[in-house]
Amino acid sequence: MSSYSFTLPASSQTLVVSRTNWNNSFEAVLKCFYGNQLPAAGDVVNEGSTGLVEGMLYRDSANAALYIRDSNQFRGQAGHITRNFTRVGIGTRIVKDLATAAALGSGGKFTAFEEGELICVVGNSAGTANNRLYLRTANAAGAITDVSVPADGTITSAKFVNPISFAYSANVTGNVSVTRSLAVGYTDGAVPQANLEVKGNAYVSGQLGIGNGSAGAPSFSFGSDTNTGLYRTGVDSIGITAGGTHRVTANTGGLYPLATNTYDVGGASNKWRGMYATKFFGEATSALYADLAERFESDMILEEGDVVMIGGEKEITKTDRESTPDVFGVISIRPAYAMNSDIGSDDTHPYVALAGKVPVKVIGKVLKGQRLVASSQTGIAIAAETKNIFAVVGRALESSDALGIKLIQAVVGKL
Repeated sequence: MSSYSFTLPASSQTLVVSRTNWNNSFEAVLKCFYGNQLPAAGDVVNEGSTGLVEGMLYRDSANAALYIRDSNQFRGQAGHITRNFTRVGIGTRIVKDLATAAALGSGGKFTAFEEGELICVVGNSAGTANNRLYLRTANAAGAITDVSVPADGTITSAKFVNPISFAYSANVTGNVSVTRSLAVGYTDGAVPQANLEVKGNAYVSGQLGIGNGSAGAPSFSFGSDTNTGLYRTGVDSIGITAGGTHRVTANTGGLYPLATNTYDVGGASNKWRGMYATKFFGEATSALYADLAERFESDMILEEGDVVMIGGEKEITKTDRESTPDVFGVISIRPAYAMNSDIGSDDTHPYVALAGKVPVKVIGKVLKGQRLVASSQTGIAIAAETKNIFAVVGRALESSDALGIKLIQAVVGKL
């Protein structure tokens, strides 16, 4: 054996050779051991290699792989070196297809490959290869894993296990379509692991569960304030918090504030356009319109400003004679306070203004302040001086010189 010696750096057990000129590089390495002469036959022993010392190279005749003798326990397969060796050099086999690789070795199923060795499938003229890179992961039959980097757009469900788990961030610039379920943020049911940020729109056709994955306590929080958001307060109850305080609860009975006479719906500068309900309980401090009215059944369809009296086939009808003491009120279409609102429609049960300011149909000239009574024309009032207070339907709030029928503002009542 040559007097030349070769030692690896203390921090490394890697042997560096040329990729493009393997044969010459290997020969150069051997000459570091044996000088200008290649090793004699006696310097290379059979499997078991008891004749080699630490730092010497060993070429396994069974699998044509290169090893170096060291103190690490190399775990080879049966029929190969099994102790105190580390694989060095090129650890990749190139085969035409995966079936060929699986058949190599005496037992098949990749038995010719060492644990940690790469298998490169490069294809053949028949086009049966998949041009992938595999890793021998364990000393077990068939223990290989596809370690190729997928091309853009080629990740399919076949490459995932269920459930899919990403340990790192996934940035998606297009659309994400999930046909089963998407869980983001929690992996252990308690500690948040990641965040889901949506800068566009998020659409969920099934159920959206937000929180730690526990069916008993899902929650939703705004990023700007961890004390503000929606959360489940019971089996059939959702709470709304703001500023760290539970303000509102929604449950099967309705929507409730958490404190009586404390919170408002809308405000002086931010008002709701309308509020609709079957019943309203509370205190009204203002009204949009100006009259008090009630629905009464009519024997005909009536219009705004028509003067009516009790009579006809139903409860009310149009006045039909001048200064009748049976005059009852004026038809209103926008009452400020509407009584008996559910007993009928405007066609069958119009609102009759009993007090307040409403438009009234008047014929002839009228001066502001004059009292109004029924005229000889049905449903029309006229300005008149009368001592019979029961004939008065109201008083004019504006003057008009027009002789025909018109609507004028008047206050209804025996004034």
